Amino acid sequence: MMGLRLLNILLISSILFAVSCGGGSVYVPRSYEVKDPPPTKTSSRKKPSKKPSELKSNEFTAPYNEVWVAAIESVKWLQWPPAFVDEARGVIRLKEAYVYRKSGKLFRTYTWPSKGALQTSDINDYVEKVGRYRPKTGQTVFTQENLKLTLSKSSGDITSVDIDYTVRPYTFSGKIGYEIESNGYIESLLLERMSETIEGRPLARH
Repeated sequence: MMGLRLLNILLISSILFAVSCGGGSVYVPRSYEVKDPPPTKTSSRKKPSKKPSELKSNEFTAPYNEVWVAAIESVKWLQWPPAFVDEARGVIRLKEAYVYRKSGKLFRTYTWPSKGALQTSDINDYVEKVGRYRPKTGQTVFTQENLKLTLSKSSGDITSVDIDYTVRPYTFSGKIGYEIESNGYIESLLLERMSETIEGRPLARH
């Protein structure tokens, strides 16, 4: 009996010695394993529905609110104060303006100019610059101008800006001329300022 007990002790000791020297691993249930964290979702901007080359000159790949801020900034840069502003409807209507020349300098005013202020005014060159107009006789001494910007979301990532600019020339006698068609000059200035504001480029001086 004593010999059998001694044999068991020796057998157990040899097993323990083999485990401790063999570098055996400890089993860990899978439920306790540290799982790798799921891959983080990379924030990817939605691809624009149009390529830059497909955009119209009055379309911007930018959120509505960014284009709205740029539109307000462009009006300030033009130094033509608004008469009505409604962001929800996307409307910016500027004050009715009158442009004439005095002492060689162009003025934009917001009240009907007096005949005294128009004595030396001649703005044929200005009217040709902003509209499709070639005066045949006489001279244009001032213009009556209106400008309205309307913003709208063309799609999920594109905001468009429609600009309605009208010019009506007057002679010194006050006889009203016909409304001339814009040649896009004023509109291009506004759209260029907006583009520079949205893209963060430094604004050029007018």
